[in-house]
Amino acid sequence: MRAVGEFPHHFDHPSDISEMMKLLRYKHEDTYHHCVRVALLSEKAASAMRLDPASAQKLVRGCFIHDLGKLLVPNAILDSVKPLTEEQWSLIKRHPEYGADILRDKGERDAELIHLVLHHHERWDGKGYPYGLAGEQIPLFARICSVVDAFDTMMSPRPYRRRKTLEEATEELLRNVGTQFDSAVVHAFVPMASEVTPLYFSIYDRED
Repeated sequence: MRAVGEFPHHFDHPSDISEMMKLLRYKHEDTYHHCVRVALLSEKAASAMRLDPASAQKLVRGCFIHDLGKLLVPNAILDSVKPLTEEQWSLIKRHPEYGADILRDKGERDAELIHLVLHHHERWDGKGYPYGLAGEQIPLFARICSVVDAFDTMMSPRPYRRRKTLEEATEELLRNVGTQFDSAVVHAFVPMASEVTPLYFSIYDRED
């Protein structure tokens, strides 16, 4: 039996990162679609932050692969509707490191992409993971990903809770400025957030 963190046999030797994302879709489709939406949201964030075209393209790519490390987290944990044990939560918190390791193993040399994947769960106040970076120690792309990742999570339903409304989600982002999130990123993104709500209406066109 393989240890947690190793690929099952049908995940051996993927040729590149594109193939890895196909494997993620096969393994856990909800996570894959979350990655797609976060990438779409990051396009809006890039525009709001006035990133140059090359930086915007890199941000979108990084946001698309930000949860790649969940390939190595068992679906039973990803799909759990019960509170996670300390051991399970510890494993979840390693997915940014797993993702960065996968990128390095597959020959990725772009440090900004690797750092986005590695640091997208850091917090502005230093209470995030995996390294407890704070403020501008956290790479900009990771700070942007953190905001749009949280927004998508709030706007998407889960088995144990309803999805938030646009107003609730944006209020939550604003409430966590200076603690979880970079103020500049939140205040740039929030005015544009209403432009992406049709994405969620098309997916979740039912009453929660």
